[in-house]
Amino acid sequence: MRILFTYMGAPTTPDEVEDFIFRFLYDVRKDIRLDVPGAKAIIRGIAKARARTVRGHYDVMGGKSPLVEYIGEIANIVSNKTGHEIRLGMCYSRPLLEELNWDFDIVFPLYHVYSSSTTERCLIKIRELFGEKPYVREWWNNERFIAWVRRNIEKGLVESGFENPYVILSVHSLPRKVVERGDPYEKSHRELAKRVMKPTDLEWEMAFQSRFGKGDWLGPGVDAVLEKLKEDGVDEVIVYPLSFLVENVETLYELDVEYGELAKKLGLKFYRAKLNHRHDFLISTIAEEIGRWENGEA
Repeated sequence: MRILFTYMGAPTTPDEVEDFIFRFLYDVRKDIRLDVPGAKAIIRGIAKARARTVRGHYDVMGGKSPLVEYIGEIANIVSNKTGHEIRLGMCYSRPLLEELNWDFDIVFPLYHVYSSSTTERCLIKIRELFGEKPYVREWWNNERFIAWVRRNIEKGLVESGFENPYVILSVHSLPRKVVERGDPYEKSHRELAKRVMKPTDLEWEMAFQSRFGKGDWLGPGVDAVLEKLKEDGVDEVIVYPLSFLVENVETLYELDVEYGELAKKLGLKFYRAKLNHRHDFLISTIAEEIGRWENGEA
């Protein structure tokens, strides 16, 4: 069986940042009220301006984002485990979906929680390019996946050396209007968080990161929670990026650098638990979900 792993993607190097932002904003121009005459020129200007800031983040991370590389590693390991041929197709970064000359049988979005802003955005582009294809909708409630998340947090606890940390489960934010239209994204993440943390005796809460632009976004933000915890007398904080599978700009820069510096300023001991995308719990989850689809159980 031939399986397409898809994701929005990410710029691997600073040189790719502007084009990535442009592709994304142009694709969602109706949603951001930029579907107007001259939209390409307007959006290109926005992308140029935004890219000047984002490129600096890459310098701090060593010059690249590993997201596409790490997703490729997942694809190779799952392919070896299952015997299926797996390729990548990204919406806004290479390898681009529109450059994919390959006939595949099923789409596997690398978003464990379904959202109209992520999973569906990829599926819309796939339909435009390849027509209707069967797909796996979401897989966050797989027990092995829940165990993978918990294992990453437990490993972070050991690595931090903290004795009694407060855990923040960080989720990429969305405009609140998206959820109000019935998107299950927030509800699914809250249920996932409860199931991950239920066997532990740690204090925890879910917070949001990566808000972009104006408007009402899902909150509270990680920054607001850190400030509140300091006021409440908390000393140790572990953050885990619940909505991600692999390291990327939003983990390596936003969480590690921006929020790490805020925590230091507040006098909090801070550690961000890492994402082990090679762990067998994650690989087996994806293999199981592919098997469920093959057997007509998905």
